[in-house]
Amino acid sequence: MKLFTTAPGHILTHILSFSHSLLRYSPKGVLWTIFLFLLFTLSLSLPAQEWTEPMNITNLGGYSMNPDMVIDHSGVIHVVWSYRIEDWHRKIMYNYSEDDVETWSEPLDLLQNTDLWMSQPHIACDSKNNLYVTYDYATGTPDKLVYMIGHDGHQWSEPIIISEGMPGSHYNNVIIDYNDRVYVFWDYGNTGDDYYRYLKNNSWSQPHCPYPGNDKIYALMEAAVSEQNSLHWIGSSIGGGYYGERLQYFFYNFLLNTWQEPQMPVEDTITVGKDISLKSGDLPECVYRTYPLPDDKTKLINKEGNYWGDPELVAGVNGTQQYQQIAVDQNNAVHIVERQKTVEGYGLVHYKKWDGNWIGQYIDTAYALGFQKLIFNNNKLYCTYGKAWEVEKEVFSDLFFVAYDIITDIKEETQQPTELRIYPNPTTKNIYIEFVPLASLWKNNKQQHIDLSVYDMTGKHIITLIKNKIPHGMQRILWNGTDKNRKEVKTGPYLVRLQSGRNTVTQIVEIIR
Repeated sequence: MKLFTTAPGHILTHILSFSHSLLRYSPKGVLWTIFLFLLFTLSLSLPAQEWTEPMNITNLGGYSMNPDMVIDHSGVIHVVWSYRIEDWHRKIMYNYSEDDVETWSEPLDLLQNTDLWMSQPHIACDSKNNLYVTYDYATGTPDKLVYMIGHDGHQWSEPIIISEGMPGSHYNNVIIDYNDRVYVFWDYGNTGDDYYRYLKNNSWSQPHCPYPGNDKIYALMEAAVSEQNSLHWIGSSIGGGYYGERLQYFFYNFLLNTWQEPQMPVEDTITVGKDISLKSGDLPECVYRTYPLPDDKTKLINKEGNYWGDPELVAGVNGTQQYQQIAVDQNNAVHIVERQKTVEGYGLVHYKKWDGNWIGQYIDTAYALGFQKLIFNNNKLYCTYGKAWEVEKEVFSDLFFVAYDIITDIKEETQQPTELRIYPNPTTKNIYIEFVPLASLWKNNKQQHIDLSVYDMTGKHIITLIKNKIPHGMQRILWNGTDKNRKEVKTGPYLVRLQSGRNTVTQIVEIIR
């Protein structure tokens, strides 16, 4: 079941306000109130973790956009962004927080740019806390180039040209591996190919093209660095225009100094909105947005060994998902943040799994928002984003910042409570359910309390099959496909959920009549 949540007190406030309106205008208002109160009660069983209150970290008015951030090895948070003065005049701004987002420095104009359009700022940090900021110079002109400016802990350097001799370069990105090798990537507009250079021992390499002379146009969008210093990229191949792309995975093997052939993990046609993160073992998790509109969806796909799994639906809300970001926490749990359309504007939504389902939680809502950047660091999620408002038909935007503590799970709590087997599946009537509780959940071979129940795909309870203490060892039970009133359930998928203490495992069974 999908459920958007906020703080329980806020939920109750919204319920009372909404139900008051229903009672005034509809005789069915009482039923709606009961239904919404049940949702509120259910929300109390969700994890108590919450995002911090959104903090305005720029306070510039005007229009701030395209933020990027990094957290250095001293815990200082650094943010860069593009600030629009006029359509063709934009600055690159920077600020930082030394006390974990409690206070922020005054915004700094990095380049003192008086008339050019500077855009797409990115920031990275090496092990010595040196900062590297890349940006597109003279955006919107044929002479656009990729530049870099650095900070050595004391002062900012003079800008240098990275894509020298390659006018038309843009869409930069900067990545630093665990050996402090600095990579700068960009798209060379004249050919459509991606190029990169790297800084090693204070010397820049020549430009390299990962896939030269290829008949496809590849776009490398977001990257993650493995512990072996290899680069995992998510991007696309262009086919059919801006909204006719195919998801592509690119891998640079650092030890062999080679780029593998691109892989296409899914057949879905995609549009803007894709990101990548790594689980333990350097296994990639990728989020992406499907096409066509308005039936686009947010999906997740992961790689195990040499093979990609099936895509998993995370959200699908009337073609309004954008700016998907992904992060993996210390418990190997996946977090996704995206922008969605609301009745009155837009909302920033955080998705994570709870009891086998993706649960969406609103972080913030506004007239307009987006350009979010999500990272995980030191047991916390950090997210910065642009938040806009309108005054007399003029739109303004500042950057806001939120954080989210990740609770470190006890090892036994992160394990699945059983090996759960359901057969036959699909089935026309009788279903056998077998499970073996993990030995770690048993103390001195004593009995363990088990709750085995069936729900429909909306979360409605169908029947409880076991709610009792059971002995250690293999367990097998027959479900004849009826509900708690002994009526046959309808054709469709159902969730079989087994709970043992605080551990839960859920599987889907399909009934065919």
